[in-house]
Amino acid sequence: MFDIDRWSEIWASISSNKLRTSLSGLTIALALFVFITLFGLGNGLQNGFQKQFYNANSLNITISGGTTSESYNGFKKGREIKLKEKDLNFILNSFPEQIKYGVATISKSDTIRNGANSGSYSVTGVYPDYENIINENVTIGRFINKKDMDNHTKSIVIGRLVAQDFFPGQIPIGQNLQIGKGVYQIVGIFESPDGGDNAERSIYASYTTFKTIYATDEVSSIIIAPKDNLKLDDIKKLSSTIDYNLKNRYSISPDDFSGVRVRNAAESMEETDQFFFILTVVVFIIGGGSLIAGIVSIGNIMVFSVKERTKEIGIRKALGATPVSVLSLIMQEAIIITLIFGAIGILLATLVVENIGDSLEDYFIYNPGVESKSLILATVILFVAGTVSGMIPALRAARIKPIDALRDE
Repeated sequence: MFDIDRWSEIWASISSNKLRTSLSGLTIALALFVFITLFGLGNGLQNGFQKQFYNANSLNITISGGTTSESYNGFKKGREIKLKEKDLNFILNSFPEQIKYGVATISKSDTIRNGANSGSYSVTGVYPDYENIINENVTIGRFINKKDMDNHTKSIVIGRLVAQDFFPGQIPIGQNLQIGKGVYQIVGIFESPDGGDNAERSIYASYTTFKTIYATDEVSSIIIAPKDNLKLDDIKKLSSTIDYNLKNRYSISPDDFSGVRVRNAAESMEETDQFFFILTVVVFIIGGGSLIAGIVSIGNIMVFSVKERTKEIGIRKALGATPVSVLSLIMQEAIIITLIFGAIGILLATLVVENIGDSLEDYFIYNPGVESKSLILATVILFVAGTVSGMIPALRAARIKPIDALRDE
């Protein structure tokens, strides 16, 4: 392997066929370039989806009441199920190790007035933690806080479009809006990056204020944010367990899917992960196809190399060279050509992928990159490719008989 004469011979062989070697090596370089680039862009696409959806609290579990579709345990079908605040406390106490945040909401549609302006808007009583589980950002002022909850204050946070409707061209912090028969003070304005106009025409108030005004412990929904370390399967299991327990609490048939509705996006996210798995397989198929073409190309030039050096190989064997030494010489040359051009392809692809950054974020490709283990895998693939490409011509060279070689024209 470290024989200087052998390395000199390999270099002489490569130098004497520069164009043929370069064109064949280019196939290997292109194959690795395509593989690494596509793999990196695939990682960037996955990062983009995770940034857009996973980090947008889309793995929350949302629970709401419904109407039973089956009779069960002595109760007739058509029974209306209304969740209560104690159901939230039950869930939080049952799964403390799996829940990051848990809130209840009371949603109403009411008439909003300010002078001559009026309109119907969605108003929701929320907990302070609600801010942490929605994909909306308070841009001016603040969100509902613990003080609002404790003192039942009439403070509200309004959407950007609500502010435009009632206070065009103004910053309405400290201004008042009439909701129903009550007057509320604006303490914050929020924007929704993905919710659209409907989200930004919403209003949030303190949950305890709404609970007092409407004299009820019934809730419109319960929202559970799983802890960050939970996997998709764990979230699906948590969702199913909550569903099972609530059906037991309200004597709802286990097969009744409309009595209590427990929704989570884990299944959709699982489908997304399956999509990325298929994408990875496609990348391997494309890269693998290109790599096979490169292997065939390198194999071909080694076949020609062996044919051109038939007499030389015959003389070597006549002078005592073993088939193993001839075989190793040819394979070593094939591996060297593959590694050199493959390394060029990997290096160029890595430079391209690592320098894309967030320039393709509009296409959901965010911070693409190639992990170290992928580069190691590519190197292993390179070595195997070089070995395979040199195997057949090397075996042919090893089987050459000295007498036949010397007669070769």
